[in-house]
Amino acid sequence: MCCKKYDGYQVDTYSVNPFDRVMNALKSRGRKNAHILSILQLDWPASESIIHRLSDYISDSIKANEEPVIYPIIEEALLRYSQLVFHAQKYKYEDPARISAFLDTLITETCKALEVQIAANSGGGAWSVDSGTSFSAWCTDHPGDLSITPHAHEDESSLRGLLYDLLICESVKNVLRRTDYEQAVVSGRLVAHP
Repeated sequence: MCCKKYDGYQVDTYSVNPFDRVMNALKSRGRKNAHILSILQLDWPASESIIHRLSDYISDSIKANEEPVIYPIIEEALLRYSQLVFHAQKYKYEDPARISAFLDTLITETCKALEVQIAANSGGGAWSVDSGTSFSAWCTDHPGDLSITPHAHEDESSLRGLLYDLLICESVKNVLRRTDYEQAVVSGRLVAHP
């Protein structure tokens, strides 16, 4: 586990998709979050669907340092997006570059935050971010106490591809393909901007 930002894991279980909770929490965690989120949604209405899919897939139940990991994941992606919107030299990056930076950061932070395996203490079975099953659905099938252990990703490039396929809607994928950003986002090799 490479990142101290994500440490001290625990799981709380909820019975519904946390999208509304996540959006409300992000907005209440600072005016900058709310402002960048509104710009992102205006520029890319499909971004709401992407955040909804992330909320469904990893939920707000997995916590590190007593905070749902989904919040810093999305906040890092919003920060990256804002750096391309509010560039110091007043240069406006093209829309596909901005959404690519958001998506690349979202996928990268999800990989970093979830280098864990969550196991059901009774009945067996384990969940990890590379399982392809939403955490909420997995929890429904595995009630009871859970344990969390460090778990390095066996193949991060495959994981990035899985997350890209699960989270990104087809309309955004088409834009990324047309503008040659798709492979950079999937592979995590997006050229760094300021």
